[in-house]
Amino acid sequence: MKKIYRLLAILMFGMLTQATTCEDDIPKQNYIMNEDKVPQEPYLTTISSDYFQANVARHGWKWKGSWRIGEDGIEDGISMRYYATNEWNFMPNDLYFGTDSMTVFLYKQDCNLRRTDSYTYDAAKNLIKSNAIVYMQLTDADSLNITFIERLGNYYYKSSYERMLPYEVNARWNGSKPEQQ
Repeated sequence: MKKIYRLLAILMFGMLTQATTCEDDIPKQNYIMNEDKVPQEPYLTTISSDYFQANVARHGWKWKGSWRIGEDGIEDGISMRYYATNEWNFMPNDLYFGTDSMTVFLYKQDCNLRRTDSYTYDAAKNLIKSNAIVYMQLTDADSLNITFIERLGNYYYKSSYERMLPYEVNARWNGSKPEQQ
């Protein structure tokens, strides 16, 4: 009888370990690399200027996560938080889009800064063009979440953000000072 219980325990343990997944088992997104080695979403859905203004502009966006895109166009699964804490002296950005300017909230060691600059939105390519961030392509957006391919440092990342509540936006503005250019 003890052998049957042991066998059942081993079978149950085996089933439980098979049911869990490792990060390596999660399929990674593939991107098409253009001639300038900039990753492009293979199935990009055009997000109109009207939709952008209604759902993205006039809101703050809190950084949720970023994953580096390798030169081969495949996400390498390494979170940006690793780079921010181990290789850089800043953490990822939060964003605020006005109707014609954007603000990037920077967290550098002991100082919270903000950088505001004008932007234009190119709906044909979902590109946000601004001096505030080197490269930013909107890949997905709804009223609560947005996803970008953006260049941060020397790499491109797929970054996701969630919409901030008004008090969170006010806290970012009041808790930061303009960056000295």
